[in-house]
Order: sequence, then structure tokens, then C-alpha cells
Amino acid sequence: MRTLRLALLLALATARPGFSARARWGVIEPAGLDPRLNAQLSQAAARNDAELVTLASAREAARQRVTTLIELAEAESGTESFQDALRRLAGAAAAKLTPELASEGYLTELTYTGRSSRPSRIRITAATPEGFHQALTRVNDLVRVWPASLQTALLPRPKFVRTEQNGRRALVVDFPSFPIRGIVEGFYGVPWSHQDRLAMLRFEGQRRMNVYYYAPKDDPYHRQLWAEPYPPEQMKRLGELVEAARANFVDFCFAISPGLSMTYSSEADFAKLTSKLASVGRLGVSCFALFLDDVPPELQNPEDRARFATLGQAHVYVINKLYRHLVTLSANNHLTVTPTTYTNDWGNRDYIREVGAGADPRVDLVWTGPKTVSPRITATEAEEWGKLLHRRPLVWDNFPVNDGIPWRLNLGPLRGRDPNLPDATRGLFSNPMNQARASLIPLQTIAEYLWNSAAYDPDRAERKAVLDQYGKGASELLAVYLKTYGDYWWQDNIFKPIFVESRKPIDAPAINTRIAALLASLRPLRGEKRFQELLPEISPFPSKSREQLTRVQADPAFRHLANGRLLWREDHAVLEARRAASIPSLDGGFAKWQGSPIYALDSPAQLRSGRQVWKGPEQFSARAAFAWDDRYLYVGVDVTDPQLYQPFTGRGIEKGDFFRVTLEPAFRKNFTRQGADGDEYQLLFSPGNFAGVQPSLFSQEDYLPPRPHPRDYDKEIKTAWKKTDQGFSGDIAIPVDYFDGGKFQPGYEIGLSFGARKTFPPPPGKTDQESDHITFGSKADRLFPANFGNPSSYQRLVLK
Repeated sequence: MRTLRLALLLALATARPGFSARARWGVIEPAGLDPRLNAQLSQAAARNDAELVTLASAREAARQRVTTLIELAEAESGTESFQDALRRLAGAAAAKLTPELASEGYLTELTYTGRSSRPSRIRITAATPEGFHQALTRVNDLVRVWPASLQTALLPRPKFVRTEQNGRRALVVDFPSFPIRGIVEGFYGVPWSHQDRLAMLRFEGQRRMNVYYYAPKDDPYHRQLWAEPYPPEQMKRLGELVEAARANFVDFCFAISPGLSMTYSSEADFAKLTSKLASVGRLGVSCFALFLDDVPPELQNPEDRARFATLGQAHVYVINKLYRHLVTLSANNHLTVTPTTYTNDWGNRDYIREVGAGADPRVDLVWTGPKTVSPRITATEAEEWGKLLHRRPLVWDNFPVNDGIPWRLNLGPLRGRDPNLPDATRGLFSNPMNQARASLIPLQTIAEYLWNSAAYDPDRAERKAVLDQYGKGASELLAVYLKTYGDYWWQDNIFKPIFVESRKPIDAPAINTRIAALLASLRPLRGEKRFQELLPEISPFPSKSREQLTRVQADPAFRHLANGRLLWREDHAVLEARRAASIPSLDGGFAKWQGSPIYALDSPAQLRSGRQVWKGPEQFSARAAFAWDDRYLYVGVDVTDPQLYQPFTGRGIEKGDFFRVTLEPAFRKNFTRQGADGDEYQLLFSPGNFAGVQPSLFSQEDYLPPRPHPRDYDKEIKTAWKKTDQGFSGDIAIPVDYFDGGKFQPGYEIGLSFGARKTFPPPPGKTDQESDHITFGSKADRLFPANFGNPSSYQRLVLK
């Protein structure tokens, strides 16, 4: 090896125990040292209140009265030779070391004198600036940890430690478990502030993460206005983020999400895409991401349907064309893609097979694990998904994100991630909470797992994160928050029953007691500067929970028990279906339903959207009635809609006027279930426009587990529609075999809600997504409206 000597002289405790003096650090800088490392050394010295001096050689150490010598030795023959050297030293601990991991690895040799815990000599060898950076993140701990404790006290734990000469010498060999480790700002809701992002990039550098995906869903220029350039002021801030990322050894990856409106076959749209990426690339970005998540899972544009047989074929075309374009501009450019199906939990397997087989193998493809939010992710599951992708997946971990559960924080440590996951994946990045500062506690635990997955201890990692970020005593001061929000959003948090309907008893006294404890715990935090950035993010949650509890206690859907608990009323908002005396005539007329219970959608309390544009029942409203026999569940529909707008069929009918039926056909089996598991149906019915557009129906299954036996809804479900003076009416007949047991009888219960939507044609120059809507739902409950994803929120339809 060719050795470049960099002497860093660190403070050393003197031979007299208890004596302390200001540390004096000396540095010998070789020519061409990455200036980011100089900045890192200066920051480390400042954190330790150390004086930093420059030395021409190691011999000056004694004259300058500095006591710890650190030499940075650059591996002579590059990464592959250094990989071999690390393997020779670490043995089995480096058995899985790859050149990619070795590029961020390092070797540290420590020498101790006297009775000090601080090394008198530190020699670091690395092959790249990134390796030196990772080694220097340890300096703060190395000057505090006794040599005998290096293996257990350093977090994350190094891959290999050996002590010699009765603890007077030590060897540390270290490298990451995952090559790609980081964060995606990929949540819905208010994006982080510029200062939050800068703080996050500094945090990543300090915690050995190396990528930041910029992808806030509600940045309009990322998603809705993807084709438009950023305004100058926002472009300036992006440039500042790129510079901050590079200063902290983080790869700033710019993501774009054009799938809501892009025509994949369009050369003009592709030119807009590349122009947008080029504008960001001029800031110094070489990492780009194409996010095709949460977009229509079928081709929407007539030009695309004419050119491509499937959505997968269209996406492969765009992915490969974009990748070729990027690498033509620079060999350093690389591309990550989030496919439309990104989890085992739901989506089209044929699509993911087609994308996996067709996309350039150098493109990373994203996977969220077995679920969108995965309690566990195993190496076996990753290997299975990798077979579909024809490559190892890159894990987008939706923890600790809380955009889908804004009523709570997620402060617990990362759990449920296989120690062997690095063997089956390209890397892992975390999608944090909307609360950037509060996210740092769980993010530090994630960073520890990513660096050394085999030695990761969740509870210890959390304790270390709280201590590092907020100092001594912080765990006690934050104990109530850590207890309350230390569970996970797939578990039954104490506040969940008041925010997510479950039909289970609600322990209002216990909830009130916990709210009081949270509020009381905030008082001592307000007087301490160390919590000033965290407090604005965590302090609103107790008050919001108390306000919600008050609303739930006043909700007529619940009975008040003597012990203060609340119990869901089974007789609340019940619908009835009477047995048909004879086979109903499916002619679309509503007159035959007049003797049945009729349920109206005509009240402001039933509005789910469009309150500002709804002018009353004469403009838009609906009625429904239900009946049954041994073969079908029948639904009669009458909609007041004088200005019917429905130019679409199939999937597209959700962009026009439609009637909706949401079913839980296994109602008692899933009585308290809070997640859709594949038994549910959300059926959208279009009457057409009684001119050139024919009636159609569509079953929204995009976010359900794949059905083992797909249904032919148009043939199985019978419908008839009729134009009326006020709008339209219709009959729907759903076969009995759609329901649990396949047999109806009096007293049989179905989870059901229904609704109707009116869409106003988009103004000239606007898209369908920019149209106004009026949406009614049959369940008039502002706290717990019917939610397709939560069967417990459906109404009860009882067969009489």
C-alpha cells in the first residue's frame, strides 16, 4: 500500500486520573485530501471542544504537545485489493463483503498508553473518501470508549474488533451491511421545510446513510405539474440541498412522478420529462428516480392503448428509453424506478413480471415488502420478489411514515427486519413522518440496522438515539411519548379506537388518563433548549386526541356504559333488505321499490366532497332500496342528476357520474376488521349517457390482495338503467355467490355502504383531475364515514 499520512492529534487524558485539559488535535493533511473530510474533522473537534492545529509531519506531535496521532492511509491498489485486505483481517466477519461495500469500508488501528480510554494513536485505512468519512463518524465515540468495550459500546457495532497486548492495541474492521442506505421524502401531506431538509441531510451524513430521495407527493412540481420547470426560487433551494447532500456524503436523488397524466408513447411528453430532469441535473445531480406508484394501473390514453398491449409494456418502454438517455448524458447517471405494483399485498403480478423481465438490469426497482406498510420483511420474501424483478429489489420501507395515520406519531425503533435482508436486496431507504425532527429518533435506529443488520438491537438503538439527540435524562422526560407512540400503526395503539372505527369497546377513561399524562410531560420540556425543535411537532397530539375523544363521546353511534366506556351501537345506521315476493323485473324503473324502505342521499351531513358546489337535492341527490331472494341481492337506484356527465366506460367511469356500492360479504367474519383483506368489493356503476356511451361497471381492486379467481363483473352482475326527467334510475342484481356461504336467509348480515358522485366537466385547458365533484355517502357520520379500506366502518344491511 502507498500510505498518505494524515496526523490527527486528539485529546488524551493525562496519567493523573480526574485531571482534564482542553484537547489539542493536530492534523497532517496530504495533498488532494477531499475538503469535505477537512470540514468533518473541524466539526468533530468543535463537538469535543478541541483545538485543531496543522502539522507538517508526525514528528511535530511531541513539540506541539499533542498526544494522539491518527494516520489516514489510502489503500494503494483500489477497492478490490482493499476488499481482500479487509477479508484477511476480519475473516468470517467479512465473508459477505463485496467491492461495493468495501468502497465505504475502513480499517482502524488504535494504540493506547497509560490508563486513558483515549487512544494515543489512530491509524485509518480506506480506499475512498467515503470510507474515510465513515471512519471519521466514529471519532466522537473512539475518544470516549475503553478499548475492552469497543465491540459492545460502539453503536452501530463494528463488523470486527480485536484487542492485543493486554488492551494496549486494538483493530477495528468495519463496512456497511447495505450498499444503499437512506431516506425518501415520499409522504403525502405538507412537505418538509427547507431547513428540515438541510437538517435531515446533515443527520444522514452523521449516521452513515448515503442517499436522499426527493419525492414529496404534494410538491406540485414532483407530481401534478411534473412537466413544468421549477420556479427560480425553488430551483435555488434545490441547489442548496444538492450542495448540502454532497457535503455530507449523501447522494441527492431527484424523483419525478409523471404517471397521472403522461402519455407514455408521446415523444413530446418524453421531451418534457428529460428537460425537467436536465434542469435538475445541472445542479450536480446524477441520481434520478422515476416513481410510477399510485397511478392508474391500466393504460388511460387512447394513443397508449393503440401502441402498447399492457401497462407493463408501456412502463418498460419509458424506463429503458429514459435510462439510455441518462447514461448517454453521463456515465455517472443512474436510475431508480418504483413500479405501479410495489408490494405483495395487492396489484398485478403479470405487470411486475413484465417490468422485471423487460427493464434494463442496471435500473433499480423498488419494493415495499409483503405489505405497503410491512410489520416484517424477510430475506426469503425479498428473494421471491427478486425472482419476479429479475434483480434484487431496493426496499422502500414505509416506516416510520404516518401520512395515513396523522393522529399519531411513530417513535419506536425499527423492528421486524431480517438480519439477512442485505443478502437479498440492493438496499433500503425509509419513508419518514411528516414531522421531520420527531422522525430522527426512529431514523437513527434504522441507520444502525442498515450499517450492521446482524448485530442490530432495536431497544438499545432507541436508547442510544434518544441519548445522542437529546442528552442525559431525555429518556425519562420523553418516557410517556415513547410509551404511547412506541408501538406501530398495525398494532392497537391506545388512541386508535377514537380515530379508526373498530366496533370494539372504547376505554374512554384510560384514554383520558393517557392524554393527561402526555400533557403533563410537556411542561418540563418547554424550559429546555434541547427540545425546542421537537416540541412544536409533538405537542399538538395530546390536545387533538382530547378533542377527538370529546367528539366520539358525543357521537350517537356509541352507547355510554356505567364504567365510562363506549360501545358501538349495532342498531345505528342499519339498512334493511326485504325478501322479494316475486322475481323483480330488472327494467331500471324505480316505481316498483315504493313499498320498500328507501334510503336517501340528500343531506349536507352525507356529503363527502363538493359542499361548496352542491346547490341542493334538485341539482344532485339519490335514493336506494334493497331486496333479496335465493339468487341475488337487488339494489334499486334513483338519481337526481339533470346534467348527467358520463363520457367514460370501465375504469374511466370514476371520472364521471356514477353510483357506488361497497360490500363486505363476510360481515360477521370480519366484524371488527380494520383492513380490507380481499373479501371486500367496491363497485362503481355507470348508466352511460343514454346516447353513445353504454352502461358499464368497474370493481376497484387496485389496493386489495389479488383475487385467486378473477370475476367477470359485467356478466355476473346484472344491471338495467333508465333515463328519467330528473336524471336516471336503475336496477342492480348481485349474485348470492359473491357472499360468504353463498346462501341468503333472514337475519343474514352484509357490511354495506352506498354513494353517488357527480362530476362537472373540466374547464377548457384543465384535466379531469382538476374537475369539481359532489360526492354523497350513505353513512352520515363525520367521525367515522364509510371507508373502503376499513370494513368496520361499513353499515349493516340486514336481510328481513
